[in-house]
Parts: sequence; structure tokens; C-alpha cells
Amino acid sequence: MSAPEAPRLAILLVALLAAPPFARAQSWMAVGLPGGDVRALAVDPRDPRVVYLGTADGILYRSGDGGASWRRAQPGFPLRGMSLDQIVVDAAGTILVGYWEVTGPGGGIARSSDDGRTFTILPEIGGQSVRALAVAASDPRVLVAGTLTGVFRSGDGGSSWQRISAAGDPEIKNINSLAVDPADPQVIYAGTWHLAWKTRDGGQVWRPIHLGMINDSDVMTLTFDHRSPSTVYATACTGIYRSPDAGGHWAKVPGIPASARRTRSFAQDPARPDVVYAGTTEGLWASEDGMATWRLLTPRELVVNAVLVLPGGGLLVGADGAGVLRSPDGGATWASSNEGFFARFVSRVIFDPAQGRILAGVLDDRQAGGVLSAARPSGPWSKLGGGLEGRQILALALAGTEVLAGTDDGLYFSMSHCGLWRPLRVAVDGIDLHPRVTEVVALSDRTFLAASSQGLLRSTDEGEHWERHRLGLGLAVLAVAASVPRPTVVLAATPLGFFRSLDGGASWTQISASVGEANVHGLAFLPGNDHVVFATTPRGLLRSPDQGQTWLRRGGGLPLLDITGLALHPDGRTAYASDFTRGGIYRSEDGGETWQAFSTEGLLSDRVWALAVDPAAPDRLLAAARSGGLHEWRALEAANAAGSR
Repeated sequence: MSAPEAPRLAILLVALLAAPPFARAQSWMAVGLPGGDVRALAVDPRDPRVVYLGTADGILYRSGDGGASWRRAQPGFPLRGMSLDQIVVDAAGTILVGYWEVTGPGGGIARSSDDGRTFTILPEIGGQSVRALAVAASDPRVLVAGTLTGVFRSGDGGSSWQRISAAGDPEIKNINSLAVDPADPQVIYAGTWHLAWKTRDGGQVWRPIHLGMINDSDVMTLTFDHRSPSTVYATACTGIYRSPDAGGHWAKVPGIPASARRTRSFAQDPARPDVVYAGTTEGLWASEDGMATWRLLTPRELVVNAVLVLPGGGLLVGADGAGVLRSPDGGATWASSNEGFFARFVSRVIFDPAQGRILAGVLDDRQAGGVLSAARPSGPWSKLGGGLEGRQILALALAGTEVLAGTDDGLYFSMSHCGLWRPLRVAVDGIDLHPRVTEVVALSDRTFLAASSQGLLRSTDEGEHWERHRLGLGLAVLAVAASVPRPTVVLAATPLGFFRSLDGGASWTQISASVGEANVHGLAFLPGNDHVVFATTPRGLLRSPDQGQTWLRRGGGLPLLDITGLALHPDGRTAYASDFTRGGIYRSEDGGETWQAFSTEGLLSDRVWALAVDPAAPDRLLAAARSGGLHEWRALEAANAAGSR
């Protein structure tokens, strides 16, 4: 080392050692609410212990132990907002993922040759909403993709594609399922949203093959019998069909109740061909006698999207909400198998320091969701009582030692002594309203306010009776918030403007117009200040210095996009906000005047819906991603120590 280099190196080392730990040794870590929606499961034919899982938000997971535990492929599939419904792993271990855009018409196919760590987007089929994908068993270079516009074929492993159904064909479109004859890659079956079709010549001529099917059948899967490719199974919204003559004739299989006939997945046990499994919108069904009779293996409430038969008779099921279930004995017993898999949509998260717990409300999971509780972000998480099944959690608030939950079907109050939720009857003139409640505030143990589709609701007797306030000309109230230092000061947002109450919600006055916002997500007062208020909206963050009389849309580093998450530090200066449209988290250190981009390293998805600061430990920040459960911002050293315990 030369003499001039030594002083420079010493200065650099001093600078590194002096850098604050916050800047150099912190990251987001996925910590909570295992489970979520599973769209697809696929096994590596070279090693049945390797299983891949696709989610509805463009995240690919990998298991190396037969689905007992999961790890997100890093950096993995590169696009958020895509539903990974089709995963194919060929004999060489190449992974092909067919995907479609959840909120738009786009999609495509991506290919990985390194166990899902990196992907190449295949350009020639880019922009197509891919709903079905199959590889030819006799020639893995032959791929077939089904999209909303028709059928495409590749003869070189996906590098190039040709349309093999006529553009604009009135029937061969909206492809839901595909199958390639195991012996002849020119023979292709296609299931559409309206019946099934077949080509014998690689797509030059297509013929209908739905003799025996009910006319409105949406064909969801197509499967060849392991014993003979001339026997084909089709599952549809009208039931399960079997063809003994390669699609020439179909017969409907009896045994599964009509309400469970939407069969999204189908699997045959290769070791016991008479044993088949049907994953439906009402649980997993099994037949052990060639489909003569069926029995239900799981709770009927389970919506099954994928089923895999593992060596030795084990089963893996991918479901909506509940995530992955695993059975070692052909469905006799089941256990949740979501270690490392975080795909829940957490709508609200709040800290309850008095009870030493964290509460999280779940969206888009009406059966396995509800409100969950844990002593720490890393869990274990458990349901906070029964009674919320079938409802979306839109709002949470503490009411003394109990919890208020706002749902798409009214208000609920927890009853800790019996482990149940009690519906709070909201009636006006003797008519039950069943309002959609988007925000709820407990001003005291007895006085509650709720922003709802039926107006501003107020109770002063712990929810036994309610009065309704119509704020302005409209009815719906979008959000409500109370000042922390002065709870009698309350602000409410409606599509027509902002309203203020100075007496705890007993009376209201409109103080400003809507400033062009017809949909305010939420309101929050700056801690320790009863004048500064924030409003999160689809077009940025609004800030008011005077209890909502005037508003300024905040830029200064914060995008003017859909700001859904807002967390305010007790110091009254630090604030965090999240952009749900483009993804990202931002921090302000001057009470929300200016903002800077904040690290998203470690987030499974940077589309963060909700944020929360722990009031008992304000340096702890939680983020609820669109499909990644909860993440905690903490020092890496602390995280590593926690992981080693």
C-alpha cells in the first residue's frame, strides 16, 4: 500500500465506523401472518421435494422439502400485480410461468433456468393475458399457451411463438385450460370459457369436442389418464367429465354436490390410478374407485386452486386465504404448511400496548381471515375470536381492553371473556342498516364513532344504540379521526367535503370543500397537535394546518399517486407514507412538509397498503404489503439474533 493510500483508507474506516446504525444496519423483514392466496403449485420432475408456488401478486416461492417450508425466490419473478396461475417445470428443470395482469389486459410468459432466482420475459408473447400453459411430454421444446385472444405454440422452448388459432375467432378464445397429447405434440386440447376444442395438426384445423357436455360449461382443467391418453378428464363449472375416446364423447361424473362443481384443479395419483382428487370452490374431494363415489377431505369452506400428489401418497393443496395445506396420508389428516410463505393482504394493523399485543385485520380472505393477534410481529398469530367469518376487515380501533372492527357488513365488538365477536346492531327508525364501515374511532370506552356508507354513526353507550348524522347533501362518510390531545375535536371526510365537530361528534359543521377528492382513504391528526391533519387519497397526501379548513397537496418528494398507508411517530415530526400505485415508502422529518424515499429493501412487495408505528417502541415500524403479510423495520443485528434463538 502506498503512503498516500493509507490516510485515505483510515479516513474511510473512521467514516464507516461513525455512520449511525440506523443508516447502515437496518432492513425490512417479513415477520407475520403466514398464508394467503395460492394460485398455482408445480413440482420439479427431477426432484419431487422441489415445489414452486405462484401468488396473485407476482411472487414466486420455492420449497426444497416437499412443501413443508417456503422461501421467496430472490430476486425472483420481476413483475408485481400479476397472477401467476400457470407454472410448468420441464425435464431439464427449466421453469416457465404464465401470468396475467390482475387490473389490466396484459400478461405473458417468463422463463427461468436457475431455480426461479432470475427470469427472462419471453418477448414474442408479451402483452398476452396467459391463462393456460402446457409442455409436450414427447418434445419439451414444444409449448402451448392459451390466452384471452386464442392459442399460441412454440417449437423452440419459448423463444419464438406463432398463433395457431385464427385471430378474432368467435369460439377459440378465452382459453382456460390446455393439454398436449403425450405421444403426439400436434394433438392439442383447449378448454375455453365456453366448451372444449381439439386440433390434430398443430392448430391448422380446430374442431369442437363437447358432445355430452352441458352447453355453458367453462372448462377449467384438461388431464390425460396415466394409463391411456385416449381417456381424458375435463373439469368445468358444471361438473367433472370423462371421455373414453379422446374427446369424442363425454359423460358427466356423478357424486360431487352441485354447489361444489366448480373444479379448479384435478390430479390423479400416478401410483394408484383409480385415486383422483378434485379441488373445488367447496373443498378438496377424492375418489378411490375410479370416480364412482366421492368424499370430502377438507372443510367445505376451503377454495382449492391447486392440488399435487406427492410420492408416497402425500398431498399438497393450495387455497385461497389459507395458503398451503399438507397431508402425509392421502387426506386423512391435514396441517397448515405456510412456514416462510407470507401472502396475506393485511388491511389494518394497530398496536395495543396495554394488552401487550399487535392486532391485524385481513382483507380478501373471508374464511381464514378476520382479526388476528400476536404478542410480537413474528408471531405466533392466532384468531381473535370467531364470528367474523365471511366479512372483510376494513377498520380497527381499541376500546379499552376490547376491540372494535369495521367490516363490509357492519360493526363488531370483541368479547374477550368468551372468544367471540358481537355484532353491534345499527338501526335507524327500527331498520337495521348493516353499513359498510371504513373507519371507527373510540373516543372513550363507551363513545364510538364510525364512518360508514350509511352516514356518520355515533354511540355513547358502548354500541348498544346509535344515532346517524348526515353530513351535507350526501350520505356516505369515508373517514373519521379524533385529535389525541383533545378527543372532542373530530374531523370527517365525505365525497362532498370535510366536516368538523368540537363536541365529540354530537354536532357537525362543514369547514371545507372536497378539493377535488371524491375518495379519501383515511384521516390522521399529528400526535400532540390538534390542528395539523393529514388525508390519504388516490392522488397524493393532503395536509391541513388548521383542522381541515384549508388543504395543501404534499409533493416535495412524495408522489401524487395513491397514498394508502400513513404512520405518525409520537415525536410529532416523523411520519411515514406509502404509495400503493407504483410502490414505495417515504419518510418526513418535519411534520409532513417534505418527504424522502425510504428503504424498501427486504419487502416481499413494495406495494404497501398500511403502516404502523409502535407507540411503546417508536423506532419499530410495521408495513403491510399487498400480498406479503407484515414486515418489520429493524436492525439486522437484532434480526439475526432473533433468528438464532
